Parts: sequence; C-alpha cells; structure tokens
Amino acid sequence: MVANILVAHGMRKGDQNQALEAFLESLLRDETYQYELAFIESEEKSIENTIGRLIQAGETHFKVVPLLIFSAMHYIVDVPNILAHIKQTHPQIHYEISEPLGTHDLMVDLVERRIRDVNVDASVNHAIVLIAHGSFSYTQAHDELKSFGKKLKQDVPVFCRTLYGDITFRNDLDQLAKQYETLIVVPMFLYDGRLVNKVKRLISEMDIQGTLHMTPSINFDNILKLIISDRLEQLDNK
Repeated sequence: MVANILVAHGMRKGDQNQALEAFLESLLRDETYQYELAFIESEEKSIENTIGRLIQAGETHFKVVPLLIFSAMHYIVDVPNILAHIKQTHPQIHYEISEPLGTHDLMVDLVERRIRDVNVDASVNHAIVLIAHGSFSYTQAHDELKSFGKKLKQDVPVFCRTLYGDITFRNDLDQLAKQYETLIVVPMFLYDGRLVNKVKRLISEMDIQGTLHMTPSINFDNILKLIISDRLEQLDNK
C-alpha cells in the first residue's frame, strides 16, 4: 500500500498549522484518495513524526507532494534531506517527491483568472507583476517563475519579481509604477498569510504612483485540488 503525504511549510508556534489543515480538508473533502498532512516546521506533525507513525503502522511506500510553489530551499534541500534521513533509519521504505505546484500548467489558468478578475480596461497602460517567495541562494525558483511568466497569454508586459533574492520587487516596483498607469500584482503564494502581508506592508512603504491592484494569492483555489491530484498520478507513473 502507498501512503500519500502532502507537505506544507507550517509554523512551530501559533495556530497557522491548524488553519492550513482545515483549508486542505475543505479543499480535498470530495477526493477519493487518503492523505496525511505533514509540516516542514511543526512540533507535532513534522514530516519525521508523520512518516514515522505510518512506518510503525506497516507503511513502506510514500508519495510526497510538497505544497510549495517553486523549487527553492525547502523543495531542493529541506524535504529531500528529511526523507533521506528517515530512509537511513528505515532502509525498507521507498518514496517519490513530486514537482512543485507552480510548474504545473493549471497554475497558469489560475493566475490568468486572477488577472481577469481585476477587470482593467484594455486601453489603460498597464502591466502585470508576479511576486513569488524567492531566494538569494536557490535561484532555480527564479528561473521557474520567469518560465511561468512567459506562459501567460497576456498582451501587456509581465514582470517576475520576488520577496527575497536578487529580483526582489523592492528594487524597482516604484519605477515600474511610474512607467504604467496601473500595475496588477499577483502574489504567487499558497494563501494570503504572513508572507503576503509582508509583501503588502513593504509595498505600502514604497513611493508607488498610479494605481496598484493586488489580487488574492492561490488561497486553496479548486484548481489546486486538480494540481495535487495530478501530481499524485504523475508519481504513480514514475
């Protein structure tokens, strides 16, 4: 038997993990597959504790879907290292890790819908700014974000920026706002939580001229359910 493990970032303190679990339960309530939710950061539902409990119950094969948008440190280093450490202690287990969520084609459909919902008049000089987490050290995520931006079917410029790293929006969002009457900012985050609030706060501290529309983030949209299901199916074919 195969156990499906969905891995979110999580927090060691506060009630964010419980909120994430409730969001996910609501999103996946009609799915036929079973899953366990584990967190990279958690005192109780860590990846180690979750998989350890399942190993004790006799599970040996794990399909792991990181609920991460692009391939930054948590995807490239943290999750693989945790799983490799578990396998050192339990060599009988097998596991596969899916691609991140943001590289799936359906994510393009979701972001296109976020942009359409702003309903900016086509005659207005405007542009789109995608903002993802980013990293100074793990720039594969930046490349994935730029590739994602090129997939959008937009007739206006699309700029790819991050919260952290060399392509942070803090470098030039104010300058972009001077070039365009309107900017549509799309946060490429799992939900409107702490990091999105930080993006909003930092933008509010900038000298932004013109109109800026910030869309909701992914926010456990129904498209996310399809992406997770497809990622699990892709692991079946590995």
